[in-house]
Amino acid sequence: MRRAVLALAACTSTALMPPVGPRRADVALRAERVNYYNSLTQAEKLDQLGRCRFMERSEFADGCACLEGKKVVIVGCGAQGLNQGLNMRDSGCDVSYALRQVAIDQKRASFVNAQSNGFAVGTYDDLIPTADLVLNLTPDKQHTSVVNDVMPKMKKGATLAYSHGFNIVEEGMNVRDDLTVIMVAPKCPGTEVREEYKRGFGVPTLIAVHPPNDPEGKGFAQAKAYASATGGDRAGVLDSSFVAEVKSDLMGEQTILCGMLQTGSVLCFDKMIQQGIDAGYASKLVQYGWETITEALKFGGVTGMMDRLDNPSKIKAFELSEELKGIMSPLYAKHQDDIISGAFSRGMMADWDNDDANLLKWRAATAETGFEKTPAGSQDISEQEYFDNGVLMVAMVKAGVELAFEKMTAVGIKAESAYYESLHETPLIANTIARKKLFEMNNVISDTAEYGCYLYDQACAPLLGDFMSKVDPTTIGAKFNNGDNGVDNAKLVNVNAAIRAHPVEVVGRELRGYMSDMESISVGDAAAVAARAAGLEWAATSNQA
Repeated sequence: MRRAVLALAACTSTALMPPVGPRRADVALRAERVNYYNSLTQAEKLDQLGRCRFMERSEFADGCACLEGKKVVIVGCGAQGLNQGLNMRDSGCDVSYALRQVAIDQKRASFVNAQSNGFAVGTYDDLIPTADLVLNLTPDKQHTSVVNDVMPKMKKGATLAYSHGFNIVEEGMNVRDDLTVIMVAPKCPGTEVREEYKRGFGVPTLIAVHPPNDPEGKGFAQAKAYASATGGDRAGVLDSSFVAEVKSDLMGEQTILCGMLQTGSVLCFDKMIQQGIDAGYASKLVQYGWETITEALKFGGVTGMMDRLDNPSKIKAFELSEELKGIMSPLYAKHQDDIISGAFSRGMMADWDNDDANLLKWRAATAETGFEKTPAGSQDISEQEYFDNGVLMVAMVKAGVELAFEKMTAVGIKAESAYYESLHETPLIANTIARKKLFEMNNVISDTAEYGCYLYDQACAPLLGDFMSKVDPTTIGAKFNNGDNGVDNAKLVNVNAAIRAHPVEVVGRELRGYMSDMESISVGDAAAVAARAAGLEWAATSNQA
């Protein structure tokens, strides 16, 4: 019934359109967008949003054996496409890349990425007809045109895979009945997918099968094998749904993961400059500070991050975070509401149709901020100094993580999904800022995440204007506590209890228990970042390729 509704909507939306010229084709594609989530009944919506089961490691005992002898063809070779392909090849899979003829002829970045890493590269006509699995790892805005191009070429009974369900959930892509549709979504940028795999670990991953497209009942086994091939089973896999992945992913990336880090970077830098702090020091404190602070978050949650502060600084960070949560809570609620209703997607897709006018304007404005234009200084900053002189940054991370988690779970997204899309992924995004500031973050994340990040920043930066004008200047760029470690005992006990009792900490303690193989990274200086980034320069291409 659901497929029939979507198909009817697509047919009636284009029936009166004359099929003439590429412009008409673009209009037809736009008219066919039918939000899959909004077509569900309320019971179905709640069921799909609540799909979340942490899978046992024993469920991956067969590894990627299900893919043995199968031809895996990846469409797209940006950050996710290349890095997932490298991992899958190292896991023993037969991987090749299908690109548009023009990308091959013009030797675009996607072609260079694939060929220089020793992969077979061909056109859609060359590779798609014999593929057992076609992985659509192109930017979100290209999904409809890509799927419409490759679907007629796919053999009967093949599988179409995604790493983000936007095309299915928000655009309502109607896939051929005989094709299986699965999703394997690593919870981090593509570059980190590779780095964690090379460390012998992996990144937490969501897997799902699209209910209308599992004609042979093989989707779940293939999704498990795909997740194992990319290393996801080493870090934890959630059996989820396309709907739960999209609605939680959009919320996380817009708010704490990208939006809060962008807004915080610009505001903290500007505050330090206003206070007369050396610009090079301010730039370095912010650029490498997020990574250093959130490395503690990765291993110990908000509790571990806050415990790096001395007692007076911890209480101050807690108080600041509570004030920030009060100010930003309505904004986080609006983002979540707009994501659930589809209003965000409609607005973003309207910008796609307007040649990315807002995206490009906001991207250009970001490049002109003082933080982006000021090189990091040569001063030595110890790891502890990033905490001591960055109390406000710690407060911003705490507030953003907790708010994002709270708003997601309030609409029915399970705590495990909300944790991965808020707390867990924050350090992985922070790593990209350490490499090349906000440019790198927005270059590595998806086009959808970049748009959402800017949208959040446009609202949050002015919202925090009064707060930033009045905030204690010793909470950013200078050591907040220059006295002893003495505080009121009862107050400290209450603060510690409140931090540890937050639901994101409760679920986090359990989930981090499954990730005991995580490795620490060297943080806090350009040399350490450069050493890690040396193998990542080839992967700088993603949503802006």
